[in-house]
Amino acid sequence: MNEWVGEDFPCLLIKSDIETTNIIWLNPFAYDYLGLKKPVEAKIAKIVSKASLIFYESYIKPIILANGKYLEVQITLISEGGRRVPAVANLTLSDNIVYWAIYVAEERDKLYQELLEARDLLEKKTEELTAVSRKDSLTPLLNRRAAKDDINVLITQSSRAFFPLSFLLLDIDFFKDINDTFGHDEGDKVLVTLSKLLLEQVRETDVVARWGGEEFLIVLYNANIESIKSFSDRLHNAIETIVLPNGNPLTVSIGGAVLEQDELKESDVIAAQLLKADKALYSAKDNQRAHTRIFDKEKGFIRL
Repeated sequence: MNEWVGEDFPCLLIKSDIETTNIIWLNPFAYDYLGLKKPVEAKIAKIVSKASLIFYESYIKPIILANGKYLEVQITLISEGGRRVPAVANLTLSDNIVYWAIYVAEERDKLYQELLEARDLLEKKTEELTAVSRKDSLTPLLNRRAAKDDINVLITQSSRAFFPLSFLLLDIDFFKDINDTFGHDEGDKVLVTLSKLLLEQVRETDVVARWGGEEFLIVLYNANIESIKSFSDRLHNAIETIVLPNGNPLTVSIGGAVLEQDELKESDVIAAQLLKADKALYSAKDNQRAHTRIFDKEKGFIRL
């Protein structure tokens, strides 16, 4: 083959001995890119990374001996100055000579990396937007839509292997008076402070959300009436540590209902449980407030 053959190709064209891996011939582009001098006295090990050489000897060579070629294999070149460069090689075998056509993939890998970074950034932004869309606009709690989604997941799990869920509706006592007396900024401050406290009191498996205005929803995972009593006692005590500008403690009324196994057949399980919890809440508000009442289908409203 004449020396000038392959001069105008913007890729590395190389011939090597299949047995010795001695480089027999390179095109001018390969000479310049690899920084080799004429006449070439080098082996393939001189121009590829150690890992690429091992891959060639153990995997590529047996394939080209069997099939006569191996296309689009990724290797790492060692360019002039010892720089490691990603590349793609096509190899064919003829009369114990391996013909290499090597294309530098630096720009391709750079573009690929940029695409990966763009994808990661897009995924991060999507996660952030999703998180924002699930949050209440004022407090750190879930909004109503997100809460329903999470509760439905719990209901589905309970349908497969039953465990009780307790629905608690919590309403701030005399919240209108707080706004009227101290202003809406103070009212918002109370909502945020209470929300943070609720998050501290629940478990990761529970759901807590701002249901609207001064009303909050808590769904306790695997919790019966006894669990509600223990939880609500602790919760009322914690909430009363929030002190209003006039020195009075903040209080709340809570209405609750426990999801029974046969109620999983309801067409709208959440709505059915909230209806019971809401009735219990109004019973608490009509009877001195600042306590928890649970709906019981046999005993009516039970004060805890």
